[in-house]
Amino acid sequence: MQDERRRAVRVKKALEIVYSSASPPIEARLDDLSETGMFVETSHPLEVGAPVEFTLALPDGTETPVKGKGEVAWTDHAVGVGIRFTEISAEDRERIKWYVAEVFFG
Repeated sequence: MQDERRRAVRVKKALEIVYSSASPPIEARLDDLSETGMFVETSHPLEVGAPVEFTLALPDGTETPVKGKGEVAWTDHAVGVGIRFTEISAEDRERIKWYVAEVFFG
């Protein structure tokens, strides 16, 4: 994860997310985002390696949410989880990439 973190620009942006991992959907707040993953603030942290499905309403002018799958890369039970994307469409990854660039460069 460290190498991915260094290669991908991450932006701090509070966004609403719904995720699940062998559980009912949980609403939470995404705190940072990159094209390779995200940090989710949650009081329901998961174990490292746990699979995650998510839906993210990206404020990029479209009505279609970003949907995908990931896995927990790291966890801090006090604040949340880092999730690495494992399955996300090329179109949604590109939307995230452009959104991150827009936030990063203003």
